[in-house]
Amino acid sequence: NEKVTHISATPTFYRLFLPVKTQISSVQRITVGGEKLDQLTAKRLKTVFVNARILNIYASTEAGTVLASENEVFTVPTEKKELVRVVDKELFINSKLLGESDSFKLVDGWYPTNDLVEIISENPLRFRFIARKNEIINVGGYKVNPQEVEDVLISLGTIKEAFVYPKKNSVLGNIVCADIVISENSVTVPGLLKDLRSCLQEYKIPRIINFVETINYS
Repeated sequence: NEKVTHISATPTFYRLFLPVKTQISSVQRITVGGEKLDQLTAKRLKTVFVNARILNIYASTEAGTVLASENEVFTVPTEKKELVRVVDKELFINSKLLGESDSFKLVDGWYPTNDLVEIISENPLRFRFIARKNEIINVGGYKVNPQEVEDVLISLGTIKEAFVYPKKNSVLGNIVCADIVISENSVTVPGLLKDLRSCLQEYKIPRIINFVETINYS
């Protein structure tokens, strides 16, 4: 109604807003940042905002905006190729991209971002964001990326929002739990588990699934 032309928000905000059955033509630019952009949300954004350029931003609190992409894969430009590197799947940023602060904990002039990425190509360096290093859930020695499980849940089409998190367990150390906001009343836990077993390893499947009205991220 107000003919808004630019929107900048997190993927969570857009997932709460979507799906929308009508197309919105006034928006010229959609900026997404702060979290991993899943493919389903990106596809829905393109369907709704038909005239908008969609920009996926990778930024850190310390360095500000580092890279931008029109999809989930980031390409390090030539002028930054010596200032960005990946070590053991973790993204490192050279101090030359950082401001002046005594709070930076550098490793030989490099700042460990705590962000885990999947390398698509080495030259040029192209990568896909996976998760925050401290978000990985250890389940009996197996590593679970909660964002991967959230993406799978949302991709089922019957779940509007999902939050996956660990719960302490005396045997496994942690178990995977999920709070979900459903978009269809026909969703059941047995049905969800059946769908999840077709696309996730057993240790990644949530052992506790809670149906909630809103997600509490605290």
